[in-house]
This record gives sequence, C-alpha cells and structure tokens, in this order.
Amino acid sequence: MKRTYIIFYLSAGMLFSSCHKTAGTGGTSMITGTVKGTKVASVGQAENIDVLCTNGSNLEHGDYWLLNSGNSNLYYYVYYVNPTWISEADPHLQGRIGIPVTFNYSDSNVDIAQKTQLALAGVTSAPFTVTRTQDILHILYNSNVPVTDADNGTTSFSIDVINQGKSDGQGYTQMAGDHEVFIVYGTNTFYSDMVLTDNTGSFAFEGLQNGDYRIYVLGNDPQHPNATLKTEKKTTITEKKSTTAIGEFSIYF
Repeated sequence: MKRTYIIFYLSAGMLFSSCHKTAGTGGTSMITGTVKGTKVASVGQAENIDVLCTNGSNLEHGDYWLLNSGNSNLYYYVYYVNPTWISEADPHLQGRIGIPVTFNYSDSNVDIAQKTQLALAGVTSAPFTVTRTQDILHILYNSNVPVTDADNGTTSFSIDVINQGKSDGQGYTQMAGDHEVFIVYGTNTFYSDMVLTDNTGSFAFEGLQNGDYRIYVLGNDPQHPNATLKTEKKTTITEKKSTTAIGEFSIYF
C-alpha cells in the first residue's frame, strides 16, 4: 500500500506540472500591436548678421541704421550723436526704438564699433547678443525665427546677413516600419525575444502560452538629445488560440 500511495502522488504531481503553463513559447496564442513614430525635423536657425563700421569722419550727426527682430514691437534704429552739434540727432522713426551712440569725427572704425556695441548691449530685453571683432559687429538673435534684414539706413556701414532666421521645423508622424519591438516573458529581467514591424508599423509575437507579458519599444527622447526613451505595455494571455491586441506605441525618432 505504501508503494502504491507514493506512485499515486508522483503521477498526480507530474500531471499537475504538465497542465501548469508559464509565459513563453510553446503555446497557440499571439500578441499584436503597432508602432507609430513622430520625426521632428529641426530646420530652424537664428538670424546672424555682421555690421562693418566706418570711421567717425564718414558719419554725420543724425545718421542711423535699422535693426529688426522677429517681434515687430522690437524694431530698432541706431543713430549717431555728435556732441559738437546743438541740433537734435534723433530722427524719431515711427514704430521703432531709438538707440543713441555718441561719437567724434576723429573716431576710428574700431572706436565706432566699440561704442555701437556698448549701446546695443544696453538695450533692455534685447532679442540678440552682440560680439565684436575689431570693427565688425556680430549680431546673433536669441531664437530661431525669421527676421527682416537689417538696413544701413543713412550710414555707409556694410551689413551682411550670415544666416537667415528660420522657424523651428514642425514634426510629422508616420507608422514606424522595420522598428524593433521587444517582449519580456513573465518576471524575466531582460527581454526574451524581438521582432521587427512591417512597413505599416504592425508586429506580432506568435506561439505564446498563457501568462504575463511586457512589450516595449525604444525611441528617441525629445527632451534629451542622444538619449533613449522606453515605452512599455503589459498584458496577460488567459486563453489558448487567442489574439491579444496590445494597441499602439507612440515613439520619437
């Protein structure tokens, strides 16, 4: 009787083990889904101009040049004031903010550039930064926006646009073909298998048993260049020969 008792329980244990399935291959079910990717086209650039200044003898009291921005409320004119003159130098150009620069006829090209740089640096909430190389002012705008070109006005300054300002590009979305999709069986730490999406962004993991699964895809992190962002979903298969639609994954690439 004792031997029969032991054999009975061993047989029952083997039967129970054969009926208990864990997540993984060897089954008849599948998990399907799609991957949609958003591609951000960064085509924006900041306006960048160079202003070549002349010497003081080439300026007249009241001469000015025009400097613009992406905001029509921040259009400027830079005008030159010689203290030996008693008449007003400011031309009072409507719709613009005047920036005065005091100069002498004896000033060199570099002197005029230095004085103009200081005046521009004093502009409150200026949408640009100004650096200088000898008698050349380099004006770089703080944002990627179109800017109406500067104009030399009544001066003989030379103004060159190095880069035309452009707004940042808008992203576009499309189904992510030939993209890697990973599956994790049960409580495994690392991924257990990988498939590629087709040209419509669809994927399928086939031949799965009942159990818990995690599906994830990798994409770019739009907030951190060169970083990877993981998007994961969980699901459970409870029936044989079933199809579980896990839905759509949205990524950036």
